[in-house]
Amino acid sequence: MPLSWLALLFAILGTAVTALDSSSQLLRDMSWKRTTAERIAELSERYRTAALKCLEADNYLWQQNVTTLQALIVLIYGINHSHGQTWTLLGMTYHIALSIGCHVDPTEFHLDVIKSEERRRCWAGVMTLYMLQNTTLGHLGPDPRHASEGVRLPADLNDSDLIADEWHLPTASGHATQMSYLLLKFRLYEVASDIRSLVLNPPQPSPTVIDSIDKVILQEQASWNEKYLAHSASSPLPMCHEAHLNILYGYAHQLTLLVHHKSMRTCPSNAPQYHRSEARCISSAKELLHIHSAFSTSAAFSPFGWYLRGICSFHAFHAAVTLIAMFTGNSWNPEYGDILSLVQDCANRFETMVEVSSICEKAAPVLRLLV
Repeated sequence: MPLSWLALLFAILGTAVTALDSSSQLLRDMSWKRTTAERIAELSERYRTAALKCLEADNYLWQQNVTTLQALIVLIYGINHSHGQTWTLLGMTYHIALSIGCHVDPTEFHLDVIKSEERRRCWAGVMTLYMLQNTTLGHLGPDPRHASEGVRLPADLNDSDLIADEWHLPTASGHATQMSYLLLKFRLYEVASDIRSLVLNPPQPSPTVIDSIDKVILQEQASWNEKYLAHSASSPLPMCHEAHLNILYGYAHQLTLLVHHKSMRTCPSNAPQYHRSEARCISSAKELLHIHSAFSTSAAFSPFGWYLRGICSFHAFHAAVTLIAMFTGNSWNPEYGDILSLVQDCANRFETMVEVSSICEKAAPVLRLLV
């Protein structure tokens, strides 16, 4: 096989390792590290190094193809989930995407549906990673989406719907597909970009701006229900779709906390906007703790342990700290007793996960002290 294909294989393996849990015999056989988190980190690094060696042997800095780009996108995705820095690698990947024309819609090249969708998925993947990195580190440069020459988003279709040597895409069913999660998450990152520029940067965002963004988040959630419930009306919702729906909700609730927390810090406590933001923060924080509990206790969600150990726990920690801050800032409300038990349960879960999650290892003692 071509070296770029081997690089993609190793990149996939490096990312897939993050889904293993402490019961995996594979981890114990392949790593001598002490904890599950250290074993996963070692194996991921081993496979990522192999992927980069294959790319280097393939002279990827001078000659590239779509598979080269796919390997780099998966590498960056995996590194992001292991909390590494990818800005430099992402910049190179973005320019490789430009060099092979992914910023131009593939209809200009008269490609069949499979090759066209590969390119659209790559471009959407690079843009998603770029928006995520911008959200994490701040706005570090021009928006790369401006380089796009009308590239359509990937079709909301399953892989099995794409047939080689066909030139016209089939009609989307409206049900959730393998691509739905990426497309919906792409839209959420665009909302996050608006939040960063309109809410987090100004010294005091106006209530009108906050309410308008809040409505956008709620509209996005309504569109998810329509898509995923349309699928479940005809057959049971596959577990991957159920997990993806919860992950989308988790990110939306996190955005809600970011929007309204700034409002609560800048508005007087007797202002109507303060009370609206307080209610939205309590609701979203509670939902984040429920999502964390579901991923922690449901055996069906065990393949998504990478999410529980990573960003899900980060969201739960943010939610718990938000609720505690609101308790200390207000007079005691009988409703707070139930909420406090949610926070205490979250602290207990963090303590059971300290050996598999670097986030929980740092957050557990802090949260215990706050509780």
